[in-house]
Parts: sequence; structure tokens; C-alpha cells
Amino acid sequence: MARVLEPEVMDAAGEALAYDELERLLGPILFQGFAESAVNMGVASGRVLDVGTGPGRIAIRMAKLNPALSIDAIDLSRSMLSLAEQNAREQGVGDRVRFSLSDAKRIPFPDRTFDLTVCHNMLHQLADPLVAVKEMNRVTKPQGALLIRDVRRLPAPIMTVVLPLYCVRYSAMLRSLTYASYRAGLTQREFGDMVEQAGIERARMTRQLITHQSLERRAVPYSPITMN
Repeated sequence: MARVLEPEVMDAAGEALAYDELERLLGPILFQGFAESAVNMGVASGRVLDVGTGPGRIAIRMAKLNPALSIDAIDLSRSMLSLAEQNAREQGVGDRVRFSLSDAKRIPFPDRTFDLTVCHNMLHQLADPLVAVKEMNRVTKPQGALLIRDVRRLPAPIMTVVLPLYCVRYSAMLRSLTYASYRAGLTQREFGDMVEQAGIERARMTRQLITHQSLERRAVPYSPITMN
């Protein structure tokens, strides 16, 4: 199944609200699981960058999990950022997460700024995701951590079976957005090639069930945080 690109920016208010519906449906699994993985990448304190933050749910959860983290979160959608700021205020971390309108392909921070950079389900929106991955690596300290996760484009027969089950509780708009995301995702081979081409030291590729795949690089040294 060939890759079908979707619009790079989800700037309609209805799209932002539909995407934020995932918090109600899958927040404790999808977002909490990623946030816990992120704070366990070996960075107990320091600066964090969340690329393609969307409604801000992961940045918010990271701020609540570890108050010692100073978090910047960027997105190219004004509607998403407006919703993210509202969500952060409602969750009591509005003063601890800085949201800004920025392009993942041209991240407006100096080299080696962040101790940890994360990105969740954004790469598939880019025609050339390798550019963004290299930018994330550029702004991350060499001894720092990276966690970049995205949807995996599956063979058409498998997608025909899996996606209706995956989206069974979704609204019509969220279902449409999700189908488009998976059509735009990278295959396992394409993602692996991207990880190799990025040339990031200590990076490895991992898979999460059948639907997601990640580029992971733990900080040096690695010291896990125990969850309550």
C-alpha cells in the first residue's frame, strides 16, 4: 500500500477537538503510557521539548509526572496550541509548560538545548520526516534522550481488519483523521531506514504492538523513575 500524505497542519478547530477526544477514549493508555516512557528515558531534571504537541496532553502529563522538568511544546497549528494552553490551565500546569507556534522542520532553538526531546504521532504528517528527526537530534544534547513514536503503515489487508477495531469508539471525524494518519505513516522498513539515515548515536528502533513504532535513545547515564 503506497503512502498517502495528509495535510501537514491540522488547523481547523473541529479537527483539534476531535483529536483531543483521544484523551477521553485512550488517554490513560495512549498518552499516559508514552509520558511514563518519556520520563523514564534517564532525564530526572532539565529541559524537555515536545514536538508536534497537538492538544498538549503528553506535555501536560510529563509535567505532572515530574515537576523537575522544564517543558517547551511546539506545534504548527494555532487551533491545537489554543486548546493545549486551555488544557494545561485546567490541569494546573499552565505555568510549567511553554507552548509556541513552531515548525518541526526548522525548530527555533540552538543546538544541544534540550535534555530530552519527544514526539508522538506527528512524523506521518510530514512529506520528509527525516528532516524533522535530524532537527530533533540537533537541539538535543549528545548525552540526552530522544523518544519519537509514530503510527505504522500496515499492508492494506491488515489495515482493513485492524483499523475498524481500533476506531470502534471514535466519532466520525476522529475515525476519518485516524484512517488518514495510518495511510500516511511509514512502514516498518521505511521507519527503520529513516532511523539508520538519521545517524543518531545510541538510537534504536522499537515496535509497540502492531500499530506503532519508535526511535529511542536513552540518556547517559540511565536512571529509571519509579511510578506510584
